[in-house]
Amino acid sequence: MSSLGLLILNVLLILISLSTVHWIDQPGASIGLWRICISFGCGTVQSAPDIDAVRAFIIISFLLLLVASSLQILEIWFTNVLDGMNKQRLTAILSFGAACSAVLAMSIFTGAARSGGGPVGFSWSFYLGWVSAALSLLAGVIACVSFKSEAQ
Repeated sequence: MSSLGLLILNVLLILISLSTVHWIDQPGASIGLWRICISFGCGTVQSAPDIDAVRAFIIISFLLLLVASSLQILEIWFTNVLDGMNKQRLTAILSFGAACSAVLAMSIFTGAARSGGGPVGFSWSFYLGWVSAALSLLAGVIACVSFKSEAQ
C-alpha cells in the first residue's frame, strides 16, 4: 500500500517521458522517440534498431508499472481479490522489472545518441526516463519492505 503513490507518480512520469519530443534538444530541433520537431514543422522519427529497442523497453517498463499500480489498488480496495497471491511480492518483482527495462532503454538511447561523437543536448524528457528508472527501483524496495513486514 505504501508504494501506490510512488507507482502512480512513476506511471505518469514515464508516460510523459515516452510521449514528449524533448529527449534531445538542439538549436532549432527537438527530438523524441516518435517525433522530431524543427523550426518549420514536426515529422516522424525514422525507425532504427536502437530506437526500436528503446521504444520497446520503455513501453515494457510502462506496462509493468501499470500492472504493479493495479495490484496495489486491488490490495487496498479489494482485499479478497487474488487471495492466494502475495500482491506485495509481485509488486516488488514488477517494479524491479520495470526499473531494469527503463535502465536498458535509457542506456541504449544514451549510447545511440553519443555514437555521433559530438556533444549531445539531452533534455528533460530524457531525464524523466532516468528518474522513472530510479523511482521504479525505489518502489520495488518499498514493496519488498512491506512484504517482509507483513510476513513477520
